[in-house]
Amino acid sequence: MLLEISEILSPLTDDPIIKVTALYRIDGVPIFAKVSERSGRILNLLYWLENQIKSSLYYIFTKMLDEVSFTYYNTEVRMFAVSRTLVLVLMIESEDCSSRYKLDIDVENVINCLRELVEWRD
Repeated sequence: MLLEISEILSPLTDDPIIKVTALYRIDGVPIFAKVSERSGRILNLLYWLENQIKSSLYYIFTKMLDEVSFTYYNTEVRMFAVSRTLVLVLMIESEDCSSRYKLDIDVENVINCLRELVEWRD
């Protein structure tokens, strides 16, 4: 199943503006993570993020949001609910907005494919 998840996430993991692509369980445990930039700032942000997944999902579901995002220095962190127990997290360099529309399309496609995979496995 991890191989299938890796294949589904490949449009995001191959995008040069995305520094981190991760799939977390609701309790903050990473299922999949690919980090293209290994810096102390990114690693600290990932560690902090594990503790924020549950509260972010709470806001997504109770406020009926599509995503939760914030910016930390020049890194934008976007969190998307894939299911009631999975969260897709992207860390993007904010300065490069040239291919943002393509990124949004890729994110939608990836989320739909992950949802199909999760439903099929249930």
